Amino acid sequence: MKTTTTLIITALFGFFINAALAGNYTLGTKYSSDYFYRGALKSQESIQMNVGTSGKTFGLDYSLGAFSNQSIDNGTDTYILSAGVSKSFIDSLVSVYAGVDHVEDVDGEAIMEGALSFKFNTLLSPAVSVFRDLDQDNWTTELAVSHSVDLEFASLGLGGSIGNTENAASEDETYYSIDAGLSKSLTDKSSVSLDVSRVDSDSIGGEYVLGLGVSVQF
Repeated sequence: MKTTTTLIITALFGFFINAALAGNYTLGTKYSSDYFYRGALKSQESIQMNVGTSGKTFGLDYSLGAFSNQSIDNGTDTYILSAGVSKSFIDSLVSVYAGVDHVEDVDGEAIMEGALSFKFNTLLSPAVSVFRDLDQDNWTTELAVSHSVDLEFASLGLGGSIGNTENAASEDETYYSIDAGLSKSLTDKSSVSLDVSRVDSDSIGGEYVLGLGVSVQF
């Protein structure tokens, strides 16, 4: 099963890399006071990097991304690769996304997940997502909402999410997040951001996370 899964993922990433040659690209870096993944603390102070591309192919919107979290102090380095396609329906009222994620902790386990998300273009832009570990048959479900406000000098983003995940021991854990962030354009292709989040889960007390980042498009 694992060999078959790896071959499928490799083929998919090869397809997306070829399609990405004509896509739009983003590159970003960010300082984060802590890094949590689905309610679990992975590292304290860290530097994050992300690169992504998106475009259209065969009537579908596609996206391909890579993310890394490099611990400055204590913790684990994490790498995430993602690829998927999406399509809108009912005059763009509903957007459906299907993709795969490769999540790996340095000196830890790596997992492959299938992802399926439904996002609704209504008040608070609710989104429902389901993830399945392709090797261990563990499931994660998430519900998220978001809203943005134009403050003239910057854009204010507000959001929140709640999720439930099964760990390697098939034990359930529920996690929560409330987020607020400011984004300011520097040029047509670059911006800076400042954000704060409160993260909580069954295994930790409430923690605040501060982030400061910059991103460019090309």
